[in-house]
Amino acid sequence: MASASPLKDIDEQYLQCCICMEQLKEPKILPCLHRYCRECLERIVKKGAKKIECVTCREVHTLPKGGINGLKTDFNTKNIIEFIQLQDSVKVDPLRTCIHCKKKQEASAFCFRCNDFLCETCHAFHASSAMVKDHHPHIFSLSEAEAANLTIQKLSSLKVAPRCQTHLEKLSELCCTTCGNLPICVPCTFGEHRGHNLEEVKSLAKIQREMLRGKIADLLQYKEKAYSLREEIKKTKDKLELNVDQESRKLQEQLDREGERIEREIHDAEKELNTRRADLEERMKEETSGRKKELEKEMRESRERYEQACREEQQEADLNFRKLKEKNNEEKKQLEEGLRVMNNEIQELLASIRTQKDENTKKIKELSDHFDGIVKRFENVTATADCILAAKNDWTDVQCIPGVCRAVDLLREEVKRDSPGMENMSGVKIRGLSAGVTVRGKVGISEDVESIIDLHIKESKYITDITSNEDGTIVITGLTSAFQASIAVITKTGGLQQQHIFPDTRGYSARCSFLSQYLVAVIYGFNQVGIHDIRDQSRSFIRLSDVIMNCPTNQLVTSVTTDPVNDHIIVGCRSRDVYVFNSKLEHVKTMTLPGVIKIASDIAMYEGNLFVCDSSGTGRAFAVALKQTASEVEYEFTKPMAGPSNWYPLSVCTDQNGYIYMRWRGGGGSLIVQYTKDGGQIELEREVDMTHNVRAITAVQTKQGEKLLLPTWATKKLLTYGLT
Repeated sequence: MASASPLKDIDEQYLQCCICMEQLKEPKILPCLHRYCRECLERIVKKGAKKIECVTCREVHTLPKGGINGLKTDFNTKNIIEFIQLQDSVKVDPLRTCIHCKKKQEASAFCFRCNDFLCETCHAFHASSAMVKDHHPHIFSLSEAEAANLTIQKLSSLKVAPRCQTHLEKLSELCCTTCGNLPICVPCTFGEHRGHNLEEVKSLAKIQREMLRGKIADLLQYKEKAYSLREEIKKTKDKLELNVDQESRKLQEQLDREGERIEREIHDAEKELNTRRADLEERMKEETSGRKKELEKEMRESRERYEQACREEQQEADLNFRKLKEKNNEEKKQLEEGLRVMNNEIQELLASIRTQKDENTKKIKELSDHFDGIVKRFENVTATADCILAAKNDWTDVQCIPGVCRAVDLLREEVKRDSPGMENMSGVKIRGLSAGVTVRGKVGISEDVESIIDLHIKESKYITDITSNEDGTIVITGLTSAFQASIAVITKTGGLQQQHIFPDTRGYSARCSFLSQYLVAVIYGFNQVGIHDIRDQSRSFIRLSDVIMNCPTNQLVTSVTTDPVNDHIIVGCRSRDVYVFNSKLEHVKTMTLPGVIKIASDIAMYEGNLFVCDSSGTGRAFAVALKQTASEVEYEFTKPMAGPSNWYPLSVCTDQNGYIYMRWRGGGGSLIVQYTKDGGQIELEREVDMTHNVRAITAVQTKQGEKLLLPTWATKKLLTYGLT
């Protein structure tokens, strides 16, 4: 709103109280710059209350001493309303009692110094008489009231200086900045304001208007961001709906597939049972026929002996068939029970999805309301500032602008602040089906490596870790020749999609783990933990020693995993300490691993258990249950049976069915070992060619099914094993 803006262009809502929905009366302004009638605020605020919540933006403010009456009066808005009321009163009844001649006749002007109407005759005298010379600048001709070009600045020029609060008979001439720009008269400078910082109002108002213009210009740089927040919320809500639909559909499709597979297996088993029965009957018939020929002679001699032999053959055939049928029924029962248990678990997962959707929808609604409040504050702050700058009322400005500037500063900082992680609100996190629940048979590993492909990552000399998400996106970390950490997104054929080098890092560690669809938790350097966004390669990071009290500055980070369900990043170190952070990289807690563990060389989180590879000493691996601040060993993983005895674990991961895969290395041998989820018992072992020097391992979903991926340390190859 420029200084030449007509008064008629002011939005009516700007002058409306949002409580009574009528024109403001005695407008009181809150620190957020929303204004309400004094009486309306007194009605909604309980007597003795210390806080007040803004009806419009929901900001909570502390009430000043004096309660509602202690709130600042919005003099700028009050001046506009008084003028509008003056216009309206003349329209309704142009006949007024003149302050000079006391005659009731049509009003011609209004003197803001006298605060009353003048008839046409007295208007001419009032405007020319030297006796009231100081009134001349404050006389307003009512013929101008309807002028289309009447501006707020013109109105402000008619207003008189406020009266001194101490000496009510005198007009204020100075501002006491020591007392918050309080208008005072000259005698006050010798009394209670003696020694205070006093300013001439015109110069002070000019300085403050320039300050406000600068702050508003700075704030407007964030306008696009402020308004885009609501669009982000809409996208997040739409994405939540899509993700819920996709996850629910995937679970239902998985259940349908298992149901169809079980029906086929039951049908095939019954068909096989009938075939076996026919075979038994045919074999019995052949055996009986042969026996019959052998016993034809004997039959004549001993018919009883022949009949006994036939009975024995029939009994044996019946017994074999009963065993087959019992086995078939038992297998059918197990399949049906597995399907029932699986159906129950899927229903629990679907219920979990609905609960998460409701919780995220509530969070999104709260965030949406918050962002709406920011936009409303943005619009109100800029409108208030425009109106004040347009009016150029020195006395009003020196009292109002400091509060407006504070509101601008607070709003700017809030808009500048990164929006809360909406990434987590758009998704639902579900655990995989328990390995003991799924009705699928055992998962096998292909006998030999299915493929060996080159990784086209020029900048990285060494590959240190690999991770993947549910969409099949693959991320690897590595080190350059200068031992700077790097992170890259690759295709399943080894092609490079993007790569980022962290030039400010030096060290021998760089590990990664997906936290959500696009966010990857990373450790690098000696004690740095970060989050990398693969969409725009942005990152945030912290140093352990900067955020954790008593954390050694030389604490070397060695491993990282994530717990998406709890929105946690878990960091292992070259000690028994494990540090837990949330997705904002805020330290949640520090936990100490059981005494049997010396170093967390690699870790993986699955359904509340932390799988820990300790490659120090004799080399052992454990499943650890994490409590609030303590931990305890659930079980120890069995060491490989084959080859040497000096095996030590390098890395660990899980597949979608809950099976655990661990890389073991030992004197002249290298293995992938598959374990059951509930006890760390070995299911099978696969030998890996030692020349590849593989350290990391992950499972990834492909169109051909789930695969194990193993990157080599220095030759930059990617080995793929199939899970069947």
